[in-house]
Amino acid sequence: MLKRVLLVIAAIFLIFGIINFAFIGKIFPNIYVAGVYLGNKSKTEALSVFQKNFKVPEKFVINVNGVKNEVLSSEIITKIDYESTIDRAYNYGDLNTKLNLIFKPINLYPIIFINEDKLLEILLIISGTTGTKPIYPNVKKVNGLVVVNTGKDGVEIDIHKARLDIGMMLASGNLKEIQVDFKEIKASLSGFEIEKYKSTTEKLIGKNIELKLDYDTFIINDEDLISFLTPNGFSDDLIRTKILDISRKINRSPQDSVFIVENGIVIEFTTSKDGITVNETLLLNQIKELPDTINIPVVKISPKIKNEDVNNFGINTLLGKGFSNFKGSIPNRIYNVNLAQSKFKGILIPPDETASFNEILGDVSAFTGYKSAYVIKDGKTVLGDGGGVCQVSTTLFRAVLSAGLPIIERRAHAYRVGYYEQGFGPGLDATVYSPTTDFKFKNDTGAHILIQPSIDLNNLSLTFEIYGTNDGRVATTSKPIITSSSAPAEDLYQDDPTLKVGVIKQIEHRAYGAKVIFDYKVTRGEEILIDQKFVSNYRPWQAVYLRGTAL
Repeated sequence: MLKRVLLVIAAIFLIFGIINFAFIGKIFPNIYVAGVYLGNKSKTEALSVFQKNFKVPEKFVINVNGVKNEVLSSEIITKIDYESTIDRAYNYGDLNTKLNLIFKPINLYPIIFINEDKLLEILLIISGTTGTKPIYPNVKKVNGLVVVNTGKDGVEIDIHKARLDIGMMLASGNLKEIQVDFKEIKASLSGFEIEKYKSTTEKLIGKNIELKLDYDTFIINDEDLISFLTPNGFSDDLIRTKILDISRKINRSPQDSVFIVENGIVIEFTTSKDGITVNETLLLNQIKELPDTINIPVVKISPKIKNEDVNNFGINTLLGKGFSNFKGSIPNRIYNVNLAQSKFKGILIPPDETASFNEILGDVSAFTGYKSAYVIKDGKTVLGDGGGVCQVSTTLFRAVLSAGLPIIERRAHAYRVGYYEQGFGPGLDATVYSPTTDFKFKNDTGAHILIQPSIDLNNLSLTFEIYGTNDGRVATTSKPIITSSSAPAEDLYQDDPTLKVGVIKQIEHRAYGAKVIFDYKVTRGEEILIDQKFVSNYRPWQAVYLRGTAL
């Protein structure tokens, strides 16, 4: 019995070997492609036969519940790969597969490339016109309360199955109409899910996340956080949309340094800057943890030309940076701030030299281009040439503090000025009024330092940067503390015969008096270079109104 079985098997293999040998260089028998018989043909013969006999329908119909949608095949077919199809038929099957082919034919599909995006677009259009679009749940904060939209179920065509069926239909080359099925889209929430969704949302009310990078700050408020929320938790895609908006404002390419000096003034200076790209994946995960503050994670790329490569003054490091806002300024004041800051662009201060703000600034008058704006003079706020110059001295004062340089002379304003407390506490201002009041500081770094201001006239902000050689010093300033406060006198109204009756004009703004103290300390290792206390005494300031009396 065993001998007979072995003889049969041997005979089958012998016959298969003979058949296989007989079809060397040809496609094995019993192989079809899309119904076209290609067995016992060379690759060249098979290619000719297949191209002649395989035809894709010019158009086909997608039938959805009796609604017929006609589609051109050319819209979605990008290529029929005849050569690769014949190669697959020629190389089809291993030993066992070919043994089976002796008794059972195989019908292969041709290799067709489909524009998946276009097909998806067509199916989505059809689904939109024949189905019912689901309404997905969402939450909003309305008057401090959480309102839940529970959503609504929908019906749409089964796009995944339709894409597969259409691909097989086109490959077969026979069918001209395909029936597409519907499927239900569950979107609405149950009572339990609604309460859970609402409870999760209520925990976010009042929650803000502060994102920081250098002097840039971005706030994600509770409405943003609520908009990220779905019934299943935070949506990564919704958070990414917010992160993308932040990234556009932060990301930058590396910047090479430029340094050109003429007559002791740096007429062109571009500091080298690392390229920055927000690490969006890490930031997304940090946002989902809901901390109060996030230092925005970034990836840095070094520039090719750095500061130290383009000058021999030792100017290679940002030592300090000062910043201020002046939103609400009148046009003349904005003009004066811009003019005054331009006088400090590219100023080099040699080692051991004391810099005078007034000397660098020069004459401030209508003759030098300044316009009339409000200044504090003789205990009053009056219109005078150069109003706004103190915005510049205040910002430079902050940069000098940041750089850890000795401050030789500084005086606070007579009263608290709102411009200098936009984003800052009181006590961080410096007034100037030539020739009696100056702001002075010393360069004790042992190398040149460079002052570089920049102004943003769209957002009305001013920045001073001080560059030089890092000698290891570390500067710290304590938070200003108000040790005493005094209320201003009652508002004062004065008759003014130059104004018409009924016209009231405010010329002084109400401000509380205060004594403000902060500590300024600079160290280098164990050495204390500066240990200074700044005291600012601000007088209470009475609001004064002019009341018109002219008829």
